[in-house]
Amino acid sequence: MRKNLYTTDARREHGIDFVRSHRTLFYSGLFLLCALFSGCKDKDEIKVYRVSKAEPESAAPGVSPAESPGTGGMPPMSAPVESGATAGQTSQLTGNPPSNWEVQPLSSMRQASYLVKGDNGAMADISLVTLAGAAGGVLDNINRWLTQLGQPAITAEQLAQMAQHVTSPLGDVTVVDLEGLPQGADAAKDGRIVGGIASSDAGTIFFKMRGNAALAEAQKEAFKQWIATVKLTEAPAGAAPAAPPAPAAPVAAAPPMADAEKPRIKWEVPEDWKTVAPTSMRYASFAVAGQNNETADISVSVFGGDGGGDLGNVNRWRSQIGLEAVGDAELKPLIVPVTCKDGEILTVDMTGPKAHILAGWARVDGQSWFFKLIAPDQLAVAEKAGFAKFLQSVQFHP
Repeated sequence: MRKNLYTTDARREHGIDFVRSHRTLFYSGLFLLCALFSGCKDKDEIKVYRVSKAEPESAAPGVSPAESPGTGGMPPMSAPVESGATAGQTSQLTGNPPSNWEVQPLSSMRQASYLVKGDNGAMADISLVTLAGAAGGVLDNINRWLTQLGQPAITAEQLAQMAQHVTSPLGDVTVVDLEGLPQGADAAKDGRIVGGIASSDAGTIFFKMRGNAALAEAQKEAFKQWIATVKLTEAPAGAAPAAPPAPAAPVAAAPPMADAEKPRIKWEVPEDWKTVAPTSMRYASFAVAGQNNETADISVSVFGGDGGGDLGNVNRWRSQIGLEAVGDAELKPLIVPVTCKDGEILTVDMTGPKAHILAGWARVDGQSWFFKLIAPDQLAVAEKAGFAKFLQSVQFHP
């Protein structure tokens, strides 16, 4: 009878040695593979952008955010939102930006932020922003971009003639190319907006490049190619979501309300103010004509909740007129309360290199009201007394 060369203990020991040897080979191979990949960097690296619910949008360097509360623009985004069908999955946007776009720090308003530079100090700012729901509609948002460039609004028929379309994994993206230099703007950093708007399961997605006109023209095709790479994906189950940013502004405005649904408010409008049809982002709009074809734009907006905080709103307005942000300690001396007919409205008066802003805000019955006048300095100064009387006449509970 042949003797078994392997006892039970021997077989166990042999098996352990076998596993150890293969485990060593596996980790050695994995180490070499990681070393190889760490030495390579693809210039067209895919970027991942977390999807949030709400924050309009981008601005050229030194130019205002396109949508922000109290500015007649879209409200900013809040924290990342779970939107996947499977628990533990978080929606993300991934895209492939050009290698010459410089990555910029994100704010609570942006999922992606880039800066591209050209000759003689030329710059263009590129952003990707997601808003919940329809976010006011394509036409209203494009007209808002035109306003930022100092251009008149267009009709739906005109939009149909000028719009281009880019096919992307998100579906059809409406792309427009808008040109105009606002009064007092720096032509090296402003003068053109190339923007795209798409609707997806994540909400409304805004792609925007704003900056020097010639540089924007040179980057237009690369911008459209980037749009064509952006898609909605799901983060792996169990992946830790990004820490939610501090609330910076109200969530996206709801669709236009019927008159019976609007919160009641009453005021007295100065005689020289002309009533303008409000958009879905505004409760009311007015305009005042000045000398040399100057115009003051006055807006009244209302949002649910606290409206994002005093410091965040004031700093967005400061950015809009070319001023640097302030801190909490510097904010307090800027705020002047105004007594209205049944409460108090906090106000600021700020003059920047691009424009002059008079703004007021109040939180009443779980809502935040924003009143804002923006105009060239001389006209804003002339209308300051009228704006103050307007605020004093406000009655939140008529």
